[in-house]
Amino acid sequence: MEHNIAKKSTELNLLKLSLKQNTRIEVKGQDGLLFGNQGNFFMIENLRPSVITALKLLENNQYTKTELGSIAFEKEGYNGLNHFNLHLDRLEKAGYLAYTLAEDNTVFCSYEQMTGSAVFCMDKNSQRFRLSKFAFIRREGEHFLLESALGQARIFIYDQRILGLTSLLSAFTTTEALSREEHISGSALEAFITMLHTGDFLEFEPVVSTPSPEELWSFHDLLFHTRTRYGRHNYNLGATYRFINRILPKKASRGEAGALAEIYLSVPDPEEMQLSQSLDYCMGQRHSTRTFNGLDLRLLSILLYRCLHIKGSRPYPVTNAAGDTGEIETLSAPYPSGGSMYELVFYITIDECEGLEPGFYQYNAFEHKLCLLHRKNRDTDTMMWYARACTGSEQLPPAVITFAADFERMFWKYENMAYAAILKNVGVVFQTLYLVATDLGLGACAIGNGNIETLGRLTKKTVLQESSVGEFILGNHQ
Repeated sequence: MEHNIAKKSTELNLLKLSLKQNTRIEVKGQDGLLFGNQGNFFMIENLRPSVITALKLLENNQYTKTELGSIAFEKEGYNGLNHFNLHLDRLEKAGYLAYTLAEDNTVFCSYEQMTGSAVFCMDKNSQRFRLSKFAFIRREGEHFLLESALGQARIFIYDQRILGLTSLLSAFTTTEALSREEHISGSALEAFITMLHTGDFLEFEPVVSTPSPEELWSFHDLLFHTRTRYGRHNYNLGATYRFINRILPKKASRGEAGALAEIYLSVPDPEEMQLSQSLDYCMGQRHSTRTFNGLDLRLLSILLYRCLHIKGSRPYPVTNAAGDTGEIETLSAPYPSGGSMYELVFYITIDECEGLEPGFYQYNAFEHKLCLLHRKNRDTDTMMWYARACTGSEQLPPAVITFAADFERMFWKYENMAYAAILKNVGVVFQTLYLVATDLGLGACAIGNGNIETLGRLTKKTVLQESSVGEFILGNHQ
């Protein structure tokens, strides 16, 4: 038992407590410290002198948590120590601290708890383990960053030997087996494995094979879920306007140049609008239809106007965390859209609609018109094939509305949640189309998937600029 305690102490002594990258401390008044990191700030006031001394030493990256606490204790006893631990915990939960693994003047990596406080776990270090399927390595600046969609921590990698160790974790192994590779010392290896265990980067060989909720999740599904909502990370999230003064904000598309034909659609008159059924009726009767009998152009025109037309636009002043100012264009339409950005662009592939040539159209929501971009070809046939296949129908639908997202417009405003917001907007448009189609007596069905490459060939837009995020089929009831 004494040996294990001494071993644990040695390993954790290699973890130096420091500020996370790009964090600076500024003294405020007689008893305050301001911590700043890339436009985010955290102020602590009414600090004891011993605590100010200890917290400022975080910039040195040379002391363990125990050593910093000892400094506060030597100056002001238990009052100083308790006060130090209280504010250190606040600082860590705010996301400003890191634990750096260093030995013999070599810095291997640093561990950052993005939410909450780190409680280092060593209880399973003797078991067989491997890297979790939810762990991934990516580049961040000039270094590699190890993260896990399952956990709440991240590890910056500064030494190639850590990358070498990580590459050995594809199959179940043990600390003892890894130590024979002689990448780093035994103590540093134990500390690194402790980091991995604490941050949920590892999965341990089960004693009994039992079903686990983790088996149901795909890597990208869990990463998307945990990184686009608060709670398990401290990345910027929301309307940060981080590209002010770097990239000009993009205005909404007013249509594509070089259309083969333009079809101006009729605006429904007030009498037609007043013939609507009640909302309760439309919600009760709404259902998905998969068999059709062509499509009525007049009803399509009414549907597009009532659901998708742009009613107006206006400039909107914005400011980011650094105080930079700019201006974006906001729009209004019959359906709600996050931040009034209305980033969705609507394309319609027509197979059978009286009055419309089969082909690929863009709906100009500003002028309520259809612009023919391509006549019927192999790619339009592919669009229809996917629509049929995704619904399990035996016949092609008369028309498919493809929702494409203008990523450049949306991503300029939102950070780390832009795509999630786009999908929410897609859902809103789905329901809007369903209810109005029900009111008009049209058949409709939302589709769960589509082919982004086919749409890219038709629009000549890259997947990073504009790509499909939703599909919806329409037609007359059979």
